[in-house]
Amino acid sequence: MVNKHLSHSVLRQFATICAAAIFTLLSPSSIFAQAQLDSAILKQITPDLLTAKEYAQIGDFEAANVYLNKATHWVESTGDTAAIIQFYFIIIDGPYTPIEISQNYANKALEICTQTRNTVGLIECYMRLGSLAQQQNYDQTAEENFKIAARLCRQSNNHNLLVNVLVIMGYFYGYQAEKHHSDSINLIVIQCFKESARICDSLKITGELFDYTYSGLAGSYLGVAEGTGDQRYTDSCYYYFQKVAQSPTLNQYQKNDVYVRYLIQRRQYQKALDYVDANFDKNETDYHKKLHTIYGLMGNYREAYRHLQAYHELTNQTNVEENARVMAKMEADRATAVERVKRDADKRVYEADERRMHVIIVSLICGLALILLWAVFIVRMLHAKHKANAELARKNTELAEQKEEIASQRDEIAAQRDTIQTQRDEIQASINYARRIQRSLLTPSETISRIFPDYFLLYKPRNVVSGDYYWIGQFGDNKVCIVADCTGHGVPGGFMSVLGMTNLNWIVGQDVSPDMILNRLREAIIANLRQSDDAPTALQDDGEQYSAVERSTDGMDAAVYVINERQMTLTFAGANNPLVLIRGSEIQLLKANKMPVGIYARLSPFESTTIDLQKGDCIYTYSDGYQDQFGNGTDHKFMGKRLRELLLEIHQRPMAEQKEILNSTYEDWRGPASNQTDDVVIMGVRV
Repeated sequence: MVNKHLSHSVLRQFATICAAAIFTLLSPSSIFAQAQLDSAILKQITPDLLTAKEYAQIGDFEAANVYLNKATHWVESTGDTAAIIQFYFIIIDGPYTPIEISQNYANKALEICTQTRNTVGLIECYMRLGSLAQQQNYDQTAEENFKIAARLCRQSNNHNLLVNVLVIMGYFYGYQAEKHHSDSINLIVIQCFKESARICDSLKITGELFDYTYSGLAGSYLGVAEGTGDQRYTDSCYYYFQKVAQSPTLNQYQKNDVYVRYLIQRRQYQKALDYVDANFDKNETDYHKKLHTIYGLMGNYREAYRHLQAYHELTNQTNVEENARVMAKMEADRATAVERVKRDADKRVYEADERRMHVIIVSLICGLALILLWAVFIVRMLHAKHKANAELARKNTELAEQKEEIASQRDEIAAQRDTIQTQRDEIQASINYARRIQRSLLTPSETISRIFPDYFLLYKPRNVVSGDYYWIGQFGDNKVCIVADCTGHGVPGGFMSVLGMTNLNWIVGQDVSPDMILNRLREAIIANLRQSDDAPTALQDDGEQYSAVERSTDGMDAAVYVINERQMTLTFAGANNPLVLIRGSEIQLLKANKMPVGIYARLSPFESTTIDLQKGDCIYTYSDGYQDQFGNGTDHKFMGKRLRELLLEIHQRPMAEQKEILNSTYEDWRGPASNQTDDVVIMGVRV
């Protein structure tokens, strides 16, 4: 039976070499992987990584960790997740990185790849986590991570990465097979390498992955053959070995080892002896170890024992020499690293001193510049202050003169204001007195109530005195109602209203016919205002001649009606102003003559209209002030049609309520009292 310890040692060594090489293919490690990072990032972090490596070589991991964290923080500050993940892989794969630090960076990389859904990054993370777990003898955790990596490769159809994972899993299971002396695990190894081989063949993958795949198959079949003695596995081993026999990936020792084991399994012991004698160094331990195995299988125990002794002597000698060589190399590396660290420390101190001196020089220059600037500023400020003081003094003088002038003007304005106020008060008193005179001439409400028991009167002067007026009287069975709108408003309109009411007091007593009342009132106005061309007037006192129009065109619009209670008739005559009669749901408009009461181009006689009345008829006469009022904030008038529609809507209500509705509607439409454009008078009578 073949010595299994020999095959296990070779397999472990071969697996370690292959796994390291595959990780180099995936993401080259440590400082030697810098080409995969952005050049700007490399330039920034390479000094820190080199320094961290040197401190790690001399065993000062605390100092190494400081520089490692510095590089990490800088890369993380870029926010470039791809660069951050690649940097983490560099640290994980570093030969001097402690395993706990590698584990921490692998978990951080896994978190970022999970958040960004980076499938390739996740696969590489799980491969590294599996390798780290294997190094700590956490075989179950390692197996779980390798399986997750393989599953992600299959789900994403990433066959190239799947080959890497399968090769690593093959060598991992190979180590488990030798560790537990399990031929069943060796069969799993064969499955991993066979699947990898199928992918390599289908995708025509060549090179190192191809070599590791088929050399793994060869080694796996050889292991099963050595465990079971089944020659079929030996033949399979030789078949796959031939595929990589000329490969530069595997060293000559690995090829010689597999071939000698194959010859031993085929029981070609003499051929194996000749091959070992021809191809192995007689001063190497493996030469004597293989001859010991072959002679033992041939039954030549004397030679087997002699080579075993030689093996132990060389092993001891080799161990001593190797230990001395390793110690010497370690000491040399340590001395080199210490010298490098010391040199770098001296350099940093020198650079720090230079920077400090540079800062001092720059600070002195800046300080002197600031002092100079401050001096210039002070001088300019003093000059500006002197100039400002002179300007201030000049302005103070001007202000004093202006203040004196303003005080004089203020006193003058105050005197003018007092004079204007006195004049205003006198004018207001005169206007108020004129209002009293006008009001005394208007028909009293008691008289109106006696003549028209059911009525309302809406009377809204624009100013204190009004150009609109009303005149009511009764003569036997005849009730006379006159509503008039004089030219203008305020004081001029007030003069005209007084003139009109005075003449009516004389005219109506003589005749109660509406058309004759208007004819006689027009004659009186023309005579009173001397509007005819031949009438003498005080306007001629300056020696010039004036036509009637130039002298005066004042007059009035009026609506006059007479109700005969016994005959139940209404006779109406109008000068521009109509009469509205509402009966039931019907409205009737009695139109006026289109001429005023006063001088006019056409002085035709006024015409009257007589209609029968019925109980409950409502009669409305009004000036044009209500319908010509502009709406608040608009340029639209209320209009006569809208007024008549409103009268029709409310005519069945009590007269007092009709007045309130008309007044509130007007004020809502008008807005503030200052918006009123003309005097307003509306009189309503219910028969």
